[in-house]
Amino acid sequence: MTTIEETKITLAPIVTDSDLNIAKEIYLDAFPPAEQRPWDKILSRCDGKLNLTGIFLGQRIVGIITNWNFDNFLYVEHFVIDPTMRSQGIGSAAISILQRQCAPLPILLEVEPEHLSPQAARRVSVYQRLGFHVIDRSYVQPPYDSYLPPVHLWLMSTDPNISPEKASLLLHRVVYNVTEA
Repeated sequence: MTTIEETKITLAPIVTDSDLNIAKEIYLDAFPPAEQRPWDKILSRCDGKLNLTGIFLGQRIVGIITNWNFDNFLYVEHFVIDPTMRSQGIGSAAISILQRQCAPLPILLEVEPEHLSPQAARRVSVYQRLGFHVIDRSYVQPPYDSYLPPVHLWLMSTDPNISPEKASLLLHRVVYNVTEA
């Protein structure tokens, strides 16, 4: 496949119902239920703390980013490209744009451990090429709901010096609303 130029990619709010419906489909198809925040909670922006951004190729929505802004880093909760548009450099371009937009803040995200699947290994490799470092291999994402299991993931950041313990506590408290250790 041909690599799409970064200049053709934009990150912007999703404003039309049509784009929101496409974004929802991309999101629900990409993540297993244990890794999905309910879509209505994304749309409500979790009391204004969560940002939903569309990744656009021209006028076409081809992915989404959900993120939380903290004092010391930007946390990307979900990042997904439409499966029909993958392997064209869109995801790498979107992350590069996001890095410039949030600079000088580092980016923190959760990722499936590379040993789980070839896709997970490729994803970790792509993030590493984009300047991310694995900072915690023992991280556990709390469940989004009581009937869902916790998920073992890795934390990666563009700043290798972020404290994984402090970041984990902040994510658990604010993003996942877990008040007990």
